[in-house]
Amino acid sequence: MFKSMTAISLAVALAGCSTFSGLMGGQAEHHEGMESSAHHEGAHYEGMDHAAMYAAHHADDIAAAINAEDRPDGDQNRDAVRHPDVTLTFSQIEPGSRVLDLGAGAGYYTLLLSGLVGPEGHVTGQSPQDFIDRFGASWPERHAAMAQGRGNIDFVVREFDDLGFAPESFDAIAFMLTYHDAALAHEDRTEMNAGIFEVLRPGGLFLLSDNSAPDGSGTETTQAIHRIDQALVIAELEAAGFELIAETDALRNPEDDRSIYVWDPAINGFQDKFVMLFRRP
Repeated sequence: MFKSMTAISLAVALAGCSTFSGLMGGQAEHHEGMESSAHHEGAHYEGMDHAAMYAAHHADDIAAAINAEDRPDGDQNRDAVRHPDVTLTFSQIEPGSRVLDLGAGAGYYTLLLSGLVGPEGHVTGQSPQDFIDRFGASWPERHAAMAQGRGNIDFVVREFDDLGFAPESFDAIAFMLTYHDAALAHEDRTEMNAGIFEVLRPGGLFLLSDNSAPDGSGTETTQAIHRIDQALVIAELEAAGFELIAETDALRNPEDDRSIYVWDPAINGFQDKFVMLFRRP
């Protein structure tokens, strides 16, 4: 039986952070008294403790987003597997941001991100028509209720490789546990990533998580077990122009050998997951 990860705490999430691209050094002095603004260029919390620095400034925002009374019981039940405390803390998404939730599905992350950005921000949830046709008969009703209940949410039906937004429309983009679905849908991922890059403003952040496949496997196992090779994702996004600035091991599960279907009862959704943060230069 695989180890349950329900006991992961925020402290573990922060301790699991690592960074890339020479972003080390001098961070405490740089961030003390930092302006908190979605549009403040260079306001990202860099260095080994970037998530801790962000959490110190936004702990109340993160808690409010997770504990919002209008979150459905089904969403709250999924928190034990998805750990929104980890992903929201790692995201660095500022209140007031314009956010695109790619592959939003039923809107689990859309609602969380809506709470994080607050009434001055806005979240757009995107899903392809094929997703709705196959999985989302109840989504339109749920989306309408969410948009009516919160004035900072809307939903669109667009293809991953044809987003249709104006350039630089968003301050941040989230693509949570769905990059492998783009591969399954045979989307043109080169076109998709170019489009994502275009609609994110310069300096904007791109948060991505997915189910880990065996190293070096590319998309070989994606159809069978709904996983994707992290190295392939990194290579494709860097080819599109994104910079990988951080990742966290907080949602890793060393007891998962990455060989079985992610909802196999033996692992029960606690599969090894990678979580990364990119930036558009």
